[in-house]
Amino acid sequence: MKRINAFAVLSLFAPALFGQIEIGGGTFSGGIESTSQWYLDDEDLDFEQPNDPFRSNNYIRLDYQHGKFSAGLQYEAYLPSALLGYSERLNDNKIATYYVNYKGEQLDITAGNFYEQFGNGLILRSWEDRQIGINNSIRGLRVAYTPNDFTTIKGLIGKQRLGFETTQGTLGGIDVETNIVRMFNKDNFKHSVIAGVSYVGQHEDYTGPVEDFPQNISNYSARLGYSGSSGFYTNFEYVYKGEQAAYFSGIPTEKYYDGNALLVNLGYSTRGFGINTTFRRMENMGMYSQRDLSEISANVYNEGIVNYLPALTRQHDYLLTNIYVYQAQPGINREKGEAGEIGGQVDIFYNFAKGTFLGGKYGTKLAVNGSYWNGLNAQFNESGDEYTTDFLDFGRKFFHDVNFEINKKWTDKFSTIFTYMHQYYNKGIVEGGNYSHIIANVVVGDFLYKFNSNNSVRFELQHLQTKRDNKNWAAALFEYNMNQRWNFYMGDSYNYGNDDKSKRHHYYMVGGSYTKESTRVALNFGRQRGGLICVGGVCRYVPENSGLTLSLVKTF
Repeated sequence: MKRINAFAVLSLFAPALFGQIEIGGGTFSGGIESTSQWYLDDEDLDFEQPNDPFRSNNYIRLDYQHGKFSAGLQYEAYLPSALLGYSERLNDNKIATYYVNYKGEQLDITAGNFYEQFGNGLILRSWEDRQIGINNSIRGLRVAYTPNDFTTIKGLIGKQRLGFETTQGTLGGIDVETNIVRMFNKDNFKHSVIAGVSYVGQHEDYTGPVEDFPQNISNYSARLGYSGSSGFYTNFEYVYKGEQAAYFSGIPTEKYYDGNALLVNLGYSTRGFGINTTFRRMENMGMYSQRDLSEISANVYNEGIVNYLPALTRQHDYLLTNIYVYQAQPGINREKGEAGEIGGQVDIFYNFAKGTFLGGKYGTKLAVNGSYWNGLNAQFNESGDEYTTDFLDFGRKFFHDVNFEINKKWTDKFSTIFTYMHQYYNKGIVEGGNYSHIIANVVVGDFLYKFNSNNSVRFELQHLQTKRDNKNWAAALFEYNMNQRWNFYMGDSYNYGNDDKSKRHHYYMVGGSYTKESTRVALNFGRQRGGLICVGGVCRYVPENSGLTLSLVKTF
């Protein structure tokens, strides 16, 4: 309790102590983020209050910059325990990350914890997202060298964060990227051709009985992209992942598997119109910086992830459009005869101009999106330790989503957004278990009325229809923005179509927030529907629960 109280005091007074103050010619900046929950018994949800009903995730970030030098740290406290749905490794309070950096005109050097991405992230990406409990920063040394205005060379070595410790494996990488057009014509800004190559090496000691067990893995990638003043753009990246053992039921295989991935983007944009198409094929592309984390079904907290493999689907914002969300399936599933995924996405937007029949007085915005994902079909031998697959071998269907959104402003004060979504969701693949596929249709109406520039009300009506799983849902949300500081809302999602009447639950919520300058305080009471919560196509599972939530965000 003393530690909790100390953090609360620091949270309250740190802005006054550190708010953009200057020391020794340099400047302090940072931020505080705290989310606390008090869990309550809920017999309807079969949720029992934990032994430690109060849980809190807290972060304090401090940065200091003086000329070309900067340094910083992040203190984290999960007291008395981390919120439900977060890794059990987050069980302490201490300085979790720290760094020292020098950034000159050509040289950028960081020692300590850093974040990095090579290309599209297919071979390497480290990042932090507190909402889904990911922080896979690399602790070590990073050097970036820019010899001219069209080439960047980066190198790094270190271990990834795992809870408050680091992984057993070590990462090393080199990335080179250059603009070929600027290389030969420095004055050409109308066209850009970016080429890049990357190498990521992994090492982890092995002391087991298997001879010649691979302790080192070498991964390579190449990419090329074009963009021009005409609005046309394209890029592709290919990755080869070196051989390593796969894990099935916690046991490493004696047969070693390599992997590969191909990502292709093609698009065009101009005033009032844009289209982007994406194709991705991944075969055994799960990359982890610690060997025993590579069994995807057991690594529910996405720990030790080396690369970034988001679900390439539309990221929806509404309550019911987020019930059936897709997660990328990059790994080998020997029991189901799959070795990855293959599919794509098309995204189109069009603005009907003002004054036209469909545009009306204020114009109309139309967005259409479609995504389609299948398993990468694999033919395993009788022993199950070898497989073959063709390049365009579309296997079992995993997911599709076809949706459109119409955003229309009717008057100076009133506007609407109408959304329709049709989904196919293979629940057994995405969530595991022996579930069948689900076909769902969702309709959303979003209505906004502005009394003035600071005062508005927003109302949502939603409906999800499906003949399987928990069947039909209805939802409503009311939000009132009193002014630039105060916001209030109340909402409910109701599973009225569930065949089991005892499970026709209301997932209600009521809350509000206060914002002043760089400080935001929010309070919420209600129920959390169990399932996947996703940010940027990466997800974590949250169990059903009920309680009170208080959050504080402050930057300075």
